[in-house]
Amino acid sequence: MILRRSRLLFLTALISGNIFAAPIDWNGTLVFDSNIIKDFRRTGDSCTAANGSQCIDEEENNARFQSMILKLNPTIIVNDGVTIEGEISTGNVRTSLLGNSTNIDTDNDGSNNDTNAAFAQTAGSNLTLNQLYAKLIADTALYRIGRFSKHYGLGAVVNGGEKVTDRFFTAYEGIEAKLSLGKFKLTPMWAKLHTSDNPNGRYDSYETSIDAMYDDPNKNMKFGVYYAQREVQSNDKLYNAGSQNVTLIDVFISKEWEDFKLALEIPMLTGEVNNLYGTTDADFDANAYILESTYKLNPKWNVGLNAGLVKGDDATTGSFEGMYLNPNYQLGKVMFKYNYHGFNKASQYDVFNSSIVNTTYAQLFAHYTSGEWTWKLSALWAKANEVASKGEDFYDHENNAVVTNANDDQSDDLGYELDIEFDYQWNPTVVFSGHLGYHFVGDYYSFQNSSSETLGLSNVMSTGMQLAIKF
Repeated sequence: MILRRSRLLFLTALISGNIFAAPIDWNGTLVFDSNIIKDFRRTGDSCTAANGSQCIDEEENNARFQSMILKLNPTIIVNDGVTIEGEISTGNVRTSLLGNSTNIDTDNDGSNNDTNAAFAQTAGSNLTLNQLYAKLIADTALYRIGRFSKHYGLGAVVNGGEKVTDRFFTAYEGIEAKLSLGKFKLTPMWAKLHTSDNPNGRYDSYETSIDAMYDDPNKNMKFGVYYAQREVQSNDKLYNAGSQNVTLIDVFISKEWEDFKLALEIPMLTGEVNNLYGTTDADFDANAYILESTYKLNPKWNVGLNAGLVKGDDATTGSFEGMYLNPNYQLGKVMFKYNYHGFNKASQYDVFNSSIVNTTYAQLFAHYTSGEWTWKLSALWAKANEVASKGEDFYDHENNAVVTNANDDQSDDLGYELDIEFDYQWNPTVVFSGHLGYHFVGDYYSFQNSSSETLGLSNVMSTGMQLAIKF
């Protein structure tokens, strides 16, 4: 990425000029990746995408793309008790697709029509202020005021996007206080999530929450409960639905015994939503069970099991039961990694915004570390919890739509996936990585909601390289 000169000059002035006399520390990450995905449509058949069908729009069967993730984290030290912290990134949700801003408009007529030009230049990417908050240190608590992210438990729902390759983050604009009471930590928060149109309160979404965590380092044990009450006013369009009153209760427990680690997270959503997806009123009654475990065989080998049950909606009751995990929470490189509709219809779907939902899964993995090299092997199996049954209504979790009167039965077999990855620690701040993933596609994806036709299946293979820099 090449920043426009004017933006660089302004940023330099902001940092080193007279605007701030306080010292500023900078850190962040920069990631470049390149990926090839073969047969991402999971079929070579000609079909038309529609609600209830596993068909993906026809254009290409294979995808090739490169992206960049830039996260800049400034810290302005005001005094011993006050700092101002933030995060700046480029592109949409921390992500820029390489080549997306290139033009050859040499005659400045506003269009890329200069066919005789022998060069192209990057027009630049906008800088986005993802976070900006004041951190106040007091005798009783640590306060954050402003726009900030939060992370809880394994990050299955509330995910702060703290990993180098995380593209999303759970964001709030408000105030929180972190209080320590011995081994107990309490974090109450009030935040505005969204507002639109008239600033009179009828167009607002906001949340109040409290995070209670018991942390005993001597026993290597944590136990906590995250309680959040989210209210969406009837005129706000954050979720493209009517008013909402939703409660999130998220239970988390982790324990370590020398070489063995175990963690369990159980998020539960309950509440009411009016005019869900523009059609019906419904109650929320969704939950998930997320398990992670690791065993250290010796200094070089770690093995483990990840397992989970993430509920889906059956479209047959008055409550919505589908739980969508945070897009940052991923298991492998293929099956759940992308929203594959976005490769052929980017205007409607975000390729990277893919949530695990309506799934029971198990993943076995083994990691081998020797010197600067780490090799990662994993095998993932998954099945759908809710599928279509002939003659009954069912819910399309990818398109968020109720489909009436299914024309055929659908298999619950999502298939299984094998992955091999490596990380090479070039130096303490640079990691070079690569992966090969192969999804043996299950019969679930052959469903076309037709009494006479099913889709022929093709397995999906993903390969990629990545360069990550921390600074």
